Amino acid sequence: MKTKVTLLALAWLASGVAFAAETTATPAAQSEARTVKRGPDMDRMALLLDLNDYQKTEVEKILNEHHQQVRAAHEATRATGARPSREEMKALREQHKQELNAKLSGVLTPEQLKKFDALRERGPGRHFKRGPGGHGDGNDADAASTSS
Repeated sequence: MKTKVTLLALAWLASGVAFAAETTATPAAQSEARTVKRGPDMDRMALLLDLNDYQKTEVEKILNEHHQQVRAAHEATRATGARPSREEMKALREQHKQELNAKLSGVLTPEQLKKFDALRERGPGRHFKRGPGGHGDGNDADAASTSS
């Protein structure tokens, strides 16, 4: 009887240690998990916009560059401590939108650009499924039903 109790206790302790080892991630693993790709799912975007391979890579490059430019502008504004008015923010967003459309117009057809604008107007996370940490709500039923 003592042997069974001892074996059960050892098994229980071993399982606890094994479970703790699985759930405890190293700082490097946690950092890697946080750096999961954010932003639009390019495979889904390629499907919705009917992009070929060249367009897919170019659009991804343009969107990444645009995101970096917008982020840099935002950080520069934040660093000054100035707080732009709503009208200034709206004008800045419109300017960024026009710049992005100008860049994309060199890669996308007018029909694809029109689809892109329509999907973007739906708001963040509603047009393309975003990765972990993105602004998407994970509900893509709306986007799937409108793309048919």
